[in-house]
Amino acid sequence: MNIRNIYRIATVLAVSFALLSCRAWLSVDSEDRIMEDELFKDTDGFYTALNGIYVDLVNANLYSGTFGPSSPDVLAQYYDTEADNHTFGSLALYQNEAKRLAVSNAWTRAYLMILNANKILEHCETASGTILNVTDYNIIKGECLGLRALLHFELFRYFGPVYTVSPGADAIPYMDVSDPQVMPVLKATEAAERILDDLDKAASLLGESDPVITLGKNETDNGGRNLYSYRNLRLNYFAVKALAARVNMYLGYDSNREEALRLAEEVISEAAEFFPFSTRDEVTGQAAIGAVTESAEDRILSSDVLFAVYNVRRGEDIYEKYFSNSLEATNLLAISGNGYRNLYPEEGDLRTYQWESTKDVLGNDIMSFVKYEAMEVDGKNYPYMIPVIRMSEMYLIAAECYADKDDGLAYARLNFLRNARMTSSVSTNILSNIENEYMREFAGEGQLFWYYKRNNMPSIPAIYDRSRPNISMSTANYVFELPQSEDGFRD
Repeated sequence: MNIRNIYRIATVLAVSFALLSCRAWLSVDSEDRIMEDELFKDTDGFYTALNGIYVDLVNANLYSGTFGPSSPDVLAQYYDTEADNHTFGSLALYQNEAKRLAVSNAWTRAYLMILNANKILEHCETASGTILNVTDYNIIKGECLGLRALLHFELFRYFGPVYTVSPGADAIPYMDVSDPQVMPVLKATEAAERILDDLDKAASLLGESDPVITLGKNETDNGGRNLYSYRNLRLNYFAVKALAARVNMYLGYDSNREEALRLAEEVISEAAEFFPFSTRDEVTGQAAIGAVTESAEDRILSSDVLFAVYNVRRGEDIYEKYFSNSLEATNLLAISGNGYRNLYPEEGDLRTYQWESTKDVLGNDIMSFVKYEAMEVDGKNYPYMIPVIRMSEMYLIAAECYADKDDGLAYARLNFLRNARMTSSVSTNILSNIENEYMREFAGEGQLFWYYKRNNMPSIPAIYDRSRPNISMSTANYVFELPQSEDGFRD
């Protein structure tokens, strides 16, 4: 079965599951219990429930927006939002009300997905050894724990403090139950510990059974259930370890950085053969259809993506909503030619394929972000992928960790990535060059702002136009208040 069809079917199942879940989890009458038990009566039902979570990750309040290409990159100053009444103008100025509005729906949606994961985890225990064999138990439970950790961490980065400044400050509730209830807001140290604990358990389970360890992505269509295929579209063993490296790096203390380095190096060592960096032929479409063709370009450089969510409406949900040059100036996210040239000083950089010189509706020259523009390439999944975790991040984490102990290793890791993206090696200003690679590497993926936050950067560049002065930042700019609905509910 084609992966697009799998996800379309899963979308229907996810809706059914969501409707079922609202009834089955919020009440306990006999009919609801029968419906819930019916879903989890066999292995297929467990995978249907799990697919429902993956399908909903593409929601605009999650990875098609708030956790990916919109809010975090606006905060990171990628885009010019200075037009009068720009949709994202107040957010780009870090105004509190705009920050609240930007993430309030993400809070609700993420915790709903966490409750879904917890319900599956609950049923895993009763089904172990009967309905679920060892392999399915390890994969389903491992992925659910990983997803629970991932979603909590996304919320933690928004609502938690700058960790190295105020680790004892309030962060978020950690939801590990399957019924909606008020959970206490944990201190950042406690929430971080829970996230890392879930990731450690997930890695242990997936390490026993995940086919990614020996088969890699396994992008094969066997015409059937494909439960163990397309591992780059699942939170697989390597992605879980990479996420643990990201979390430890974000926490920032020496012991965390040591653990981040260990995990990053393990992922590089174990996964590099399965997740190599994209070649120019792949990026230009040559490898896909036999000719350099704009409509077949792999603009997300998908080969090294350890985990991506899969959105068959990616063009409409992301490109047409935020980046199309047909948008009015008040809605368009774009950068100037000056910003683009400073971002990519080397013309051969493969990441330049993510941008296109064009004009906006007023006839102004702009660089349009076409990374997520709609396209369809037979037999390929990259036109629908939204990257969440990449191998490239492991090289940047390693380079940053080595920077204060071994310049040679630091530059080796950084230059490996730079050369893979077809740019030249560097030999000076290691930390500045690492920051520049974060800017180039994760456009549209929502990672740069969190790099700034974990380092508590006192100022950040206006990427959209480097002729402008840097933007002064305070610790308050990096922290989001809990949604008003949550405050009111707790009061």
